[in-house]
Amino acid sequence: MDAAGNLYGTQFSGGAYEYGAVFRLTHGSGGWTYTSLHDFTGGTDGGYPLSNVTFDADGDLYGTAEAGGV
Repeated sequence: MDAAGNLYGTQFSGGAYEYGAVFRLTHGSGGWTYTSLHDFTGGTDGGYPLSNVTFDADGDLYGTAEAGGV
C-alpha cells in the first residue's frame, strides 16, 4: 500500500500477453479501480511474477518474476 492508500499487486498469469502483470487498485466513491502498470511479455522484462511488490525509499516499485528478464 502506498501513502495515498492505493494497493499494489501482481498476477502470475494473465495480462495482455498471458505472462502476468503488475497492477494498482485505487479506492474511490464508486469502489476500486484497477490500473495495469505493466504486462509482462515473457521476453527481457521477464514473466510470471511470483511475489508481492515493494517500494524503495524513492517510491520505485520492485518485485520478482519466475522467468526471463535481464
